[in-house]
Amino acid sequence: MNRSQKLVAATVLLLVAAVAHHVWANWGLVTIHAKGMPLSRVIGSMARQGHARIETDLAGDTPVTVYFDKLPLPEALERVTAVTDSRWRLLFFAAPDKSAIRAAEVAWFGGQRPDGWQMMSFPMGGSTVSLGDDDTAPLDPRGDLWTPRTAAPAPVQTFFKEAAQVTNASFAFPAIWNPTVSSAPKAGIVASAAPELIRKAGGREDEIFFLSKTNRRPPRNGDDNGDEANEPDMALLTERTQNEINRLPPAERAQAQSVFDTGQAFWKSLQGLSEADREAALQKHFMDPNVLNQISNRVDQRESMMSHQQRLQHYQNYVSRKLTAMGKL
Repeated sequence: MNRSQKLVAATVLLLVAAVAHHVWANWGLVTIHAKGMPLSRVIGSMARQGHARIETDLAGDTPVTVYFDKLPLPEALERVTAVTDSRWRLLFFAAPDKSAIRAAEVAWFGGQRPDGWQMMSFPMGGSTVSLGDDDTAPLDPRGDLWTPRTAAPAPVQTFFKEAAQVTNASFAFPAIWNPTVSSAPKAGIVASAAPELIRKAGGREDEIFFLSKTNRRPPRNGDDNGDEANEPDMALLTERTQNEINRLPPAERAQAQSVFDTGQAFWKSLQGLSEADREAALQKHFMDPNVLNQISNRVDQRESMMSHQQRLQHYQNYVSRKLTAMGKL
């Protein structure tokens, strides 16, 4: 190979390396410039860029106006749900076969809870976002750690309940499908551990980011006790928040840990108090300027993503609820 050929080869290698680095650096980042764009198109673009499946029970022709560049998928979802007055979650559908999952999804994304299905879900409202500083972005729930505590053999729904508490994942499944799992999945991120668990139960799964109407409770039948009937294990919820704090950048971790530790100490201090003393302590706590500031920051974060018209509507709704509670409406 002569000198010219070597130069050409080196140039080609540099170009390939530059392209590979660009792809790697931007992998999974989402850019959306939408002005009145139908939600279905926005979601489709986000799914392609974020390399994930995204579904919703909102109308596909809902107009969306939102602008952002190169955001991780969870942060992009946060922006879109803010302007559509919805919420998002990581949802695993699990069933004995794919046909059962497909049939359930058709109903679910149409706004109806399918007969005989239930969901295990313990939403906490983005706990680490409220614990961190004003710029703390939501974490990707697929990376939530799960070290199974349930002793095998055990019913798969017992594992679902544990995973739904210690991670930000939710699980939808037929209520009558509850095979015994002979061994627990390996500890790791829920995006790997959950599919392993479902395969051990002899089932199939779909992993979906689901955008749903805010505060919507789908219809339930008599056999479906739903997530409201499941009392949470506070130790698992505490572990979940601590795991999230450990994932934060070092600059944000210390503040979040301090806020979390202070909150934990307060709630422990309520144990053993009389009803009157507990109510007085709660009132004092929520009037603390630091606590009010944390709540205000969280609300401001959400509203900063909304349009002026949306913020006005939220305020009008608040005033209406307040007047109703006071008996003036």
